[in-house]
Amino acid sequence: MTDMEALTLVQNPETATETLDTLAEHANQFVRARLAAHVNTSAETLVKLSKDENGFIREFVAEHNNTPVATLLMLSNDDNLAVLYWIAGNVNTPIVVLNRFSKDEDEDLRSSVAVNPSTPTETLLILAKDENEDVREAVAKNPVIKAQTDK
Repeated sequence: MTDMEALTLVQNPETATETLDTLAEHANQFVRARLAAHVNTSAETLVKLSKDENGFIREFVAEHNNTPVATLLMLSNDDNLAVLYWIAGNVNTPIVVLNRFSKDEDEDLRSSVAVNPSTPTETLLILAKDENEDVREAVAKNPVIKAQTDK
């Protein structure tokens, strides 16, 4: 399959999961990146892509709602900080990871945790007192906090 044919498939929202699964080891990194972002990509394919050497592809895996929790846990130790930002924002990320990230020295990582609607209220209350203004503003944007303050 040519790169153009593969790109056409991964850009089509109607492409079937079974077809997408055949592209997990495609040589073209842009095909794999689009595959990692495709709404119909299976959990099995996302697990394969989570081991891709390209950090950009792992970022899409970290963001994807179909990524299994075990894969999110594995990616939570990735060397690529951008992958961690996406893990922190994924609603399926385990609370233990969100709590660990909430204590990280990187304020952008703490901000990503702060806007995640799955972050526990107790953690959000701690982040609301963070030394960094951006983190505190991110807490205010969290849908859980907004719902409580809009009452």
